[in-house]
Amino acid sequence: MSNTNHCQEEDSRGGAGNSDTESEQPKYVRVREALVERIRSGTWKPGDVIPSEQEIAREFDVAQGTARKAILFLVEEMGLLTRRQGSGTWVQDDSRAARNRFSGIFDDNNAQLAADSRDVTSKLARANRREQSVLKLQNTARVVRISRTLTHAGKPFIAELVSVPEELFPNLAKETQLPDALYIHYQKAYKVLITSVEDQLNAVAANAATAERLRIKVGTPLLKIDRIAYAPNRQPVEWRVSLCQLKNAHYLARMGA
Repeated sequence: MSNTNHCQEEDSRGGAGNSDTESEQPKYVRVREALVERIRSGTWKPGDVIPSEQEIAREFDVAQGTARKAILFLVEEMGLLTRRQGSGTWVQDDSRAARNRFSGIFDDNNAQLAADSRDVTSKLARANRREQSVLKLQNTARVVRISRTLTHAGKPFIAELVSVPEELFPNLAKETQLPDALYIHYQKAYKVLITSVEDQLNAVAANAATAERLRIKVGTPLLKIDRIAYAPNRQPVEWRVSLCQLKNAHYLARMGA
């Protein structure tokens, strides 16, 4: 079972409510990618108010509707911007919404679970074959491997292993304290912006090591989330395997409008 949580471009043939013609689509894509790059590079920082639709339209020499479409894509599909009538549009900040933008774990009341991390370790190692394949790396490349346990209300519920290319994160293995929200840290410290993820889900049984970390019995059913995270150009930049003990919780995927 797999779920893709990323941004799908609209069909260039159009549809109800779509006033852009196929010839305008490259303009919309060009504006959208330029705005994403400003967020990725830190030109626009979390909490910054961005220029108005009219200003962006003038800058890129496009119709205001094209600028609006690019902005709305970053708001509604990518979650990189926040828009409120009368207050303008700003770059998503470090709020809970930003921290958990790609989290699909919810409690029985459908409230998203906020997780804290502990027992965090990181090390530099030569990429194994699986890491080379998933992250599109050469056989001589090295990765930073991060192991951590995620807790909610003080109880461990996810054992996680994360691999990222050393080339993109040259100092990550040397950091003594890593934050809970890794995606926000990637963007702030390394200018690596995560804009989409693909999750493959499987049921597994807890082995002895995982059972000890999660304080459960060996053989307890777990949800395994095998995730690849992508930068705006669809470059894979992180491979993450999460073993989740979802007592009184569940994985939720939302698709479509």
